[in-house]
Amino acid sequence: MIKLAFVFLALLGPVQAANAKECPLSHATYRELRSGAIMQFRPIDHEPAALTAEVFSLTVPHTEIRLPADITWTNGKNSFPLGTIRHPCTDDDREAGLEDGSGLCRIWDGQVYALTGGGAEQLNSREAIPAPKGLLLPDFGAAFTEWADFANANPDGSAWDAFTLTGCSDE
Repeated sequence: MIKLAFVFLALLGPVQAANAKECPLSHATYRELRSGAIMQFRPIDHEPAALTAEVFSLTVPHTEIRLPADITWTNGKNSFPLGTIRHPCTDDDREAGLEDGSGLCRIWDGQVYALTGGGAEQLNSREAIPAPKGLLLPDFGAAFTEWADFANANPDGSAWDAFTLTGCSDE
């Protein structure tokens, strides 16, 4: 997986609208280059769940769908960040056990890695962190491409697992 991250690093290119050192992750915008999916992070307005550190939405290309998503941290000495992207459940989703405590179903969940000039590495803390140049969501591309709403709106579409920093909101 780390070797795969080096391939994606070549795709990061210049950061257009934001410098990673000046933009906190809670204000960052990322784009997955192949599908055009957009991740928009936002500050948490209220007291979050105990382990939730970041909240974002994922915009599905060629639709008006914005999916809720978050990054939480596991408990324990060696905690790590887990991301989850959700959508309204279908009966098939419920039967497959994809419904979670939020009342929604998971499209993707897994560990989130920061893509830096040195490769892929774990996000470094639960605290406010600068936005990395990219994010790696292992197996996102396959899960997203197979999801019916994406497939219907993008019949020839595909997605990768890497997102590139493209901007920073003032909000």
